[in-house]
Amino acid sequence: MRMRNRTITALALLAACVLPHLHPIARAQESQQPLLMISVAPLDGVLKNTSYMLRACNIPEMSGLVTIMANQYSQGLDTTRPVGAIVTLEQGAPKPVVFLPAANVDQFFGALAGAGIEADDLGDGLFEVNTGRQILYARHSGNWLFITQTEEASSQVPADPERLLGDLPQRYDIAVRLNVQSLPPELKSMVVTQVRAGFEQSIAMQQNQDPQEAESARQIGEASLQQIEQLINDTEQVIIGWRIDQAGQKTYIDAAAQFVTGSSLANQVEQSRDLSSRYSSLILPDAAVYARSAAKIVSENDKQVAKNNLHNSFAQIKKQVESNAEIPSDIAEVITNFLDSVETITAKTIDEGVSDGVASMTVTDGTLRVLAGGMIADGNELARSLEKVMTKVASEAKGVQVEFNYGTHGDYQLHRIAVPLDSGDQRMRAIFGGQLLIGIASADKAFLLTLDPSGDALLKSAIDRLNGAQPQPATPFELVAHIQPLLQFANSVSPNPILEQAAQAAAQAQGNDKITVTARYINRGAVYRLSLDEGVLRTIGTAAKAGGGQQQGF
Repeated sequence: MRMRNRTITALALLAACVLPHLHPIARAQESQQPLLMISVAPLDGVLKNTSYMLRACNIPEMSGLVTIMANQYSQGLDTTRPVGAIVTLEQGAPKPVVFLPAANVDQFFGALAGAGIEADDLGDGLFEVNTGRQILYARHSGNWLFITQTEEASSQVPADPERLLGDLPQRYDIAVRLNVQSLPPELKSMVVTQVRAGFEQSIAMQQNQDPQEAESARQIGEASLQQIEQLINDTEQVIIGWRIDQAGQKTYIDAAAQFVTGSSLANQVEQSRDLSSRYSSLILPDAAVYARSAAKIVSENDKQVAKNNLHNSFAQIKKQVESNAEIPSDIAEVITNFLDSVETITAKTIDEGVSDGVASMTVTDGTLRVLAGGMIADGNELARSLEKVMTKVASEAKGVQVEFNYGTHGDYQLHRIAVPLDSGDQRMRAIFGGQLLIGIASADKAFLLTLDPSGDALLKSAIDRLNGAQPQPATPFELVAHIQPLLQFANSVSPNPILEQAAQAAAQAQGNDKITVTARYINRGAVYRLSLDEGVLRTIGTAAKAGGGQQQGF
């Protein structure tokens, strides 16, 4: 979805382009908000969570070692309060400050002395710390110990650093917050300028492009540059946080972006929050994997970028088809015409501004079945285009059977394609049976597809569920994968000792074996989460141990 792509772009851009260029820039005024904040939850909780994580990953032997080392070097700290760091800008130059919750400063420095880190007491709560590589300064103020790079910076530490962290220590074990609006305007302009220079250099290197391709690439680049500039100007903050959730028996990483009040991106989020979908009804009850997406494309510029990218991608595919000597010219022409039709229909779907669809897969009883469907500008036109290309393929390929419009179900036209599988490919036959049976249902604004060796019962039941479903509130994106049935199926198709052990470990999780990727809207922004259940962690650890213990041959 568009918002998801924006956030990924923002994170990559800010990390790769902005931070390396934080050198002095003359400014008339500095933001009072720290540019960067790092939060570490109270050590007591972090150690408990880390110990749980290591046990869940099937490496409990590491838990004791980590605890011993952490306790050794945290002597003299208050392990019930968070640790943090901030980076502010002073005359455009970064000024980092680390703050530690102090309980007994002498005990803390005494523990560090064992690691060769010496602290010289300069008086008035100031220490000069020799790490062996550089000199740092530590200021003991109140119940905090502040670490800075210069003596001057140690006299300008925040009075209440914990307040700056907000609720990050409660929400995450480790978190980073980037306040994008604290970047100097000059630095923002520098980033855009450098990205533009890289784009122009890339265009100049494409010497073999014809004029039409060059113009398409230029339009894509210009639109993308506008998106990047808008991201920098409209993004208020970006947060990345990691949490180990013992109670929920999982761990997750969040990536969130929040936009400036009243900005174009904030307004687009608000217009997209009321998502609803009927296609969630297509998620199979026993699905090993499913993905669901619902989104609105509000901005005309975003629509144009999407269509430009679409056109460029299809142009590259068509060029590969046309230049492939193994594809007869008459078949290449049919494929090219089909690709043109798909591009046209997809572009119309983008113009309509709404996308909604689901893909779902089961491996019950060792049989792979797939059901996918979604909204499309003209499902029947797509079916007609597919009929033309498959009819041509069937006339050239032995055994391929094509039946379009063989029946109807509800307001859908039914079609099917049967492709025989090579009898020598036992893995493919184990997965799909003797043939690959593709079922298709098309309607004015919908297109459904199944892979099901038993026929069209799955396709018809999907139509019934979809026609009987009412729109339900939907989040922008969700992907769920249960690893136990996937590993079990993979091992049945291609037996492997590591796969077998991993499948057994996943089975012991008794359903707590999901990998989940979700997106949800928040006020003026969105949060994207990658979550791993405890059973996934245990399976990864088990597979790693099994793989590491394998005897390697010559």
